[in-house]
Amino acid sequence: MTTPLYDLVVAPVVADLLACLTVEMGKTPQPPASVCVRIGNRVDLLLSEIYDECCVGLAWVRLVRQYPSRSFPDPDETASPCSVSRWALVLELGVARCAPTGDAGTIPTCEDWTAAAVTHYADLAALRRTVCCYEKAHHPDRKVVISDAVPQTVEGGCTSVTMQVTISALACDPVCRESPGG
Repeated sequence: MTTPLYDLVVAPVVADLLACLTVEMGKTPQPPASVCVRIGNRVDLLLSEIYDECCVGLAWVRLVRQYPSRSFPDPDETASPCSVSRWALVLELGVARCAPTGDAGTIPTCEDWTAAAVTHYADLAALRRTVCCYEKAHHPDRKVVISDAVPQTVEGGCTSVTMQVTISALACDPVCRESPGG
């Protein structure tokens, strides 16, 4: 992913996290088929007649929110658009997999659920390693705060886990750095 010139704050952080997530998910016993960026207030798992995003595996990075923060990770109480010196970026890392299913006459066994849990924990470990990879390899000087990792409800035949991370980023928007009149 190349960093667009019109965003020097969010896109570079997301690109670096995505690179780390791709490497770390590749170390899991069953790497997901898709590792990508998602947008919106949640990640909806897509399904078509021939493709089930959850069952082939999906890992993602998603921007949750962004706020001015000179005293990271606390939000600034007041800030005007061009007085922001640092941003706090709250990002979500997540992984979705197929849940165990039965058939018309059976339900998943305890062994099926244990196997799913082992995969789930391996995914969670990959999310933790992703944050360490980002911090060490890309920006050891940036402040990083890890929040809770939360297993999501088993829904629509999918299991998933998400982890939020808050990362400080310099305010680099060129429009506020330009002198009046260009």
